[in-house]
Amino acid sequence: MQSQIERPLLVNEEVRVVDERSLLLEEVNFKWLMAGMKCWIDMSRFRSDPSYAARYLKLAEESDSLELRKCAAALEAKNGITEK
Repeated sequence: MQSQIERPLLVNEEVRVVDERSLLLEEVNFKWLMAGMKCWIDMSRFRSDPSYAARYLKLAEESDSLELRKCAAALEAKNGITEK
C-alpha cells in the first residue's frame, strides 16, 4: 500500500481553514442559542438564502440575550450579511 505524501498548507490556505472553522463554530453557537429561544434554524438554508439569514439575525439582534446578539453580530461580520 502506498502512503500519501502530506503537502504543507500555504499561509493563505491555513488562514482559510481557520476562518472556515471559526465560522462553523459561530454558526453552531448561533443555532443552539436560537434553539434556546424555540427558533429552529435550517443552517443549509441560512448559508444559502440571505433573506432567511437576515430574518433570523434580526430576531437575534432584538433578543434580550447579550450572548445571542454578540453571536449574530459576529456572523454578520464574517458573512458580510447586510440585507434586513
